[in-house]
Parts: sequence; structure tokens; C-alpha cells
Amino acid sequence: MYLQPQVSLHGVTVGYEVLARLKEPKSGTVLQPFQFLPLVEENKWEVLFTQKIIDGTLALLDKWPSNLPKVPLAINLSGPELLSDLFYEKLLRRFSESPELGARLKLELTETSVLASHYETKRRLTSLANVGATIIIDDFGTGHASLSQLIDMSASVIKVDREFVERVETSERHRKIVKMTLDLAKSLDMQTIAEGVETQAQLRVLKDMGFNIFQGYLFGKPAPIEHWVKTAKARA
Repeated sequence: MYLQPQVSLHGVTVGYEVLARLKEPKSGTVLQPFQFLPLVEENKWEVLFTQKIIDGTLALLDKWPSNLPKVPLAINLSGPELLSDLFYEKLLRRFSESPELGARLKLELTETSVLASHYETKRRLTSLANVGATIIIDDFGTGHASLSQLIDMSASVIKVDREFVERVETSERHRKIVKMTLDLAKSLDMQTIAEGVETQAQLRVLKDMGFNIFQGYLFGKPAPIEHWVKTAKARA
């Protein structure tokens, strides 16, 4: 379980995205998602895999370090797990029975997922939103049905994809698309997160546009929670 911070306009950590890593039992080598997700998909382990991520995230929240800000964690859903009746019903029950969970656990669904536009996926996400879950559209702008997702998915947060952010300083076309996305989100009373921020120049442009939450290597690479505990102690 690696965490990457999301920070405010003033550099305050306001959340973390939970990112999965696998460790080779013999060598101890940490594997990146592109190295193990094809195996998960090939064997149709998405439901089991995401369930383990949720269980691990809830365990993190239960034993959250006292020197870290008590902020929400966001987990990624790939799509297939939401179509599992058992997975969906268990997740819905968790949010229904623990109202405080809505403020601590957020759900990200990548817009490029084939199942993101599936009718039943949208219906179930709406039900989760109705019991307090925050739904985030990840990679916004890179899928084939961006605008329809805003209508049907009951999402309240948009993450602008790094593909647009990385060229926001040098490309007027990219700046216009990003600004248009921000204005659209504001008109729909949705929050926005600029993802993939790597330079101060990018950050300045995004701040001038009106973004106030950012995520990217500029603020820290994904790392185990122990890393963020040590970082907080060093700053104290």
C-alpha cells in the first residue's frame, strides 16, 4: 500500500491516493502496476485484488499515525468489481453502516475503463454516492465519453489527467482544454484535482487558472506510510 499526497493551494496535505504495489517474496523487489495488473486481468482477479486494497486501506485508517493529518484516502476501482454483486453489496453495506466512512474513503473510477460507461456501473455508483461515498472520475478527458460521465456517474470530483497537465506550461491548446475542464467542473459544483504536477512552472499556471488541489511528483512520489510518518517528524 503506497500513498501519494494531494495538497492544497497552500501546500497542506488534504488527502492521499492509495496505490498498489506487489513485493516479490524471494527478492523483495517492488513491482509496479504495469508489471502485475496484466496478470490480475488475465486471471480475472480484479474483485479479489480490489477487496484486498479496500481491506488494507481500512486497516490503515484504523491505525492512522497520530502525527499525520487525518485526511481521506482514495482507492481505485477498475470497473469489473462493481459488477460483482457480492463486492458491491459489501461495499454498499460498509458505507451505509458507517456514515463516517464517507469522509475517510473515496472511490476513483478511471474514465478509460471499458466498464465506466456500463449502465449497471453507473447505477451502483449512484447508490454508493447516495449513502455518502465520494465518487471521483480519474483520468478525465482521456476517455471516449467524458461529458456523458458527468451526467450519469454521480461523481463529485474530477481529476484532470497528467496528459494535459504535463504540457499546460508550453501548449496553449492544452491550457485551453484544462481551463475549459475547470470551468465546466465549477459550473457543476464539482471539485477538481490536477494530477501529474511535476514542476513549479506547471503549478504556477494551474494556480493562476484556479485549481486548488494538486497531486504529483512535485509534492512526493508514491511511498509507504512509514515514509510519510518520517517526513512529518522531520518537519516537526
